Amino acid sequence: MKGMTISRKLLLIFLVNIVVIGCIAGIVFYSFQGLTGTIAYSSKTLGDYRADLDVLRVQQSQLEGLTRPFYLNVTSLSVEQAKEHIDRSLDALVENILVLQSTRYESVNKLGTHRSQVIAETYGLSQSSLPDSNSSLTGELEAMEKRIQESIRPIINEIADTAILLSERENRLAEVRPLLVDAYAELKSVRKRLMFLYQKKAGLVTGMPEYNDFVNTFMGGEQGHDQEATLDGNLFYQLEKTIGELADLLVDTSGEPGQQTQAGARKMFLVAASNIGLASFDRKIDELQSIGDRSEEITDKLSKYVQAVDNAQVSTAFTLLEEAIAQVLTITEGQIVASRDSQRLSTQFSDANNSLGKSVQELSRTIEAERQRVSDGILADGQNFLTILIAIALVGALISLIVGFFVKQSITRPVNSLVEVAQDIAQGEGDLTKRLSTSETGELGELSSWFNSFLTRLSGLIIEIKDFANNIEHASKEIASGNKDLSERTYRQSAALQETASSMEQMNSIIQNSAEDARKAYERTQETQDSVAANRQKLLDVVTETIQTNKEMLNSAQETNARVVKGMADISDNSEKMAGIITLMNDIAFQTNLLALNASIEAARAGEHGKGFAVVATEVRKLASRSSKASTEIGGLIETNLASVTAGQDLVKDGEQSLEQRRLKVENMLGSLQESSNMNLTHIQQAFGELAELMENVKTASEEQAKGVSEVNQALADMERLTQDNATLVEENSAASSSMATDTANLARLLAAFHVDRHDTDGSDAGASSATATAL
Repeated sequence: MKGMTISRKLLLIFLVNIVVIGCIAGIVFYSFQGLTGTIAYSSKTLGDYRADLDVLRVQQSQLEGLTRPFYLNVTSLSVEQAKEHIDRSLDALVENILVLQSTRYESVNKLGTHRSQVIAETYGLSQSSLPDSNSSLTGELEAMEKRIQESIRPIINEIADTAILLSERENRLAEVRPLLVDAYAELKSVRKRLMFLYQKKAGLVTGMPEYNDFVNTFMGGEQGHDQEATLDGNLFYQLEKTIGELADLLVDTSGEPGQQTQAGARKMFLVAASNIGLASFDRKIDELQSIGDRSEEITDKLSKYVQAVDNAQVSTAFTLLEEAIAQVLTITEGQIVASRDSQRLSTQFSDANNSLGKSVQELSRTIEAERQRVSDGILADGQNFLTILIAIALVGALISLIVGFFVKQSITRPVNSLVEVAQDIAQGEGDLTKRLSTSETGELGELSSWFNSFLTRLSGLIIEIKDFANNIEHASKEIASGNKDLSERTYRQSAALQETASSMEQMNSIIQNSAEDARKAYERTQETQDSVAANRQKLLDVVTETIQTNKEMLNSAQETNARVVKGMADISDNSEKMAGIITLMNDIAFQTNLLALNASIEAARAGEHGKGFAVVATEVRKLASRSSKASTEIGGLIETNLASVTAGQDLVKDGEQSLEQRRLKVENMLGSLQESSNMNLTHIQQAFGELAELMENVKTASEEQAKGVSEVNQALADMERLTQDNATLVEENSAASSSMATDTANLARLLAAFHVDRHDTDGSDAGASSATATAL
């Protein structure tokens, strides 16, 4: 692993993760191959069967509600419509049963062995209503279909016929019942006529016992005839009571006698159908028979009185009452019998429907038990699969951690070395002699080699900068020394000029006294002429020497300034080269940061297994940031030095230009002085030559000589002033040289912070090439 590159190490981690994920995916695929069929059977087949069975149960539960039109607001049309609805519902039930019997649910319909035991264990029941047999669900579905066709349909037809019969009898009873009431009212309206005619015919006398008995027989319930003792024998009271009992037999006990309607009769039937049972209908028939017997007994007694009076009106009213009572009794008896039959059919339908519902419920329980069994199997297989998956995941994670650990060690070891060296350079004493180990291969080995090459190159540049700084410092010292010598010579020249001025003053005094010594002038003319010639040559030599000295000093200063400018230009060029190297360092740091960022991305893709590598990438990115920061600081220092050198270079150039201007002025001035001195001394020599001949013109010549001496004095004063200016310029050059020496010392002090080895720089190129070849 030591000889692998970072990309290959990352590829190794990626391949290990792919192998682990592939193993997990294979196991998942293999496990789900076994679970797919079971899940499909549980979710699809059993689920669809349960859904169709739920539809069957809903349709079965609606059957009882569909029979309501047979008992409420019954008409022939409503009964026919209800029968059609129930027939369609039964057809839908049969159709759903056939769907459940189709080949689609063949595997489900084979269930049935020991169903009672399975359902009881699943739902905690003591036993199931289905028989414990080896019959399949198909047999139960066929039995349900047979029950619908052979039991429920005929019962529905009979219920419909009975409902129509009850409706017809109710309508007939509604027509006859008012006739009974009217007949009784009509008979009661002729009661007094009947009593009067019978009393007259029988010869009953008021106050006699026979009369009182007769009155008690016909008059009952009225005021004065409401004693309980007299009511039992009163025929009209008993007849009215019997009619009321007959009405009570047909209506709800909460209804008022005589207020029976068709809705009341249907309400009575519903109460009977839901509460009283078949035995109560027999009791109703017995009560109706008793009412018929009592009404017959009462009508027989009344018939004797009617026949006795032989009155057509009374006979007609009595006959209508008898016919009405007979019709009501007959229709009521038929109504009760039909209601009993309806109750029986309702009970049979309810039993058949409940049996069908229980069968559907048992089928649902069987399907639910099967689904529970399949779900338990799926859960058990899932738990086993999860256990295996967790074990493989743990093994894969362990392998990934082991591989990741070794890869991390192989990456972080050289990176830590790089961090230590960079940290020592950035935060330590700036020791540039340290080098990274290039034993690693790949990207880290290449990075170490290039970093060592950079340190070597940087050391060489710093050494060259130190040499240039030393040269500049030495040149600055030489300039300062030359300026000092120039200053001393300038002062000496100034003293010589002062002496010359003093001599010229003495000469002026001599010339002024020459008028007085005219008579001696001739004798001393030759001597004076020789002296003038000697002084002329001496003065010319002094002036020439002074001019030559100034030229040499100015040329020396110019050459020194040129060397300083060249040195500073070299420093500027080297600083620019160092700036390029700093840019290279920034590029290397940027590339390192990009590599770290790519590594972080790959680590993020690796997920949990790439966390360790993400930490390494973060450290590399921090190292790149530190390198970039250090290079930025070095670049700042170089820019500062470059600015200082540029400023010094500009200052030296300005001094050179000023010195050149001063040199030109001094040359012009000294040339003028030489020319003027030569001319003046020539004139003096000519004057002394002609002295013998022009003695008479001594006074005039003396004046002219005095004027010439004044001009010489002025020229000497100008020379002295120029000499003072040269001295000031020399002092300025000396100050500039001192400032440049100080800046050079500061530059040397900054460069002294870096520890370099001159021997390492000799073979920097060869070392860098060798390290690069090793890294590649």
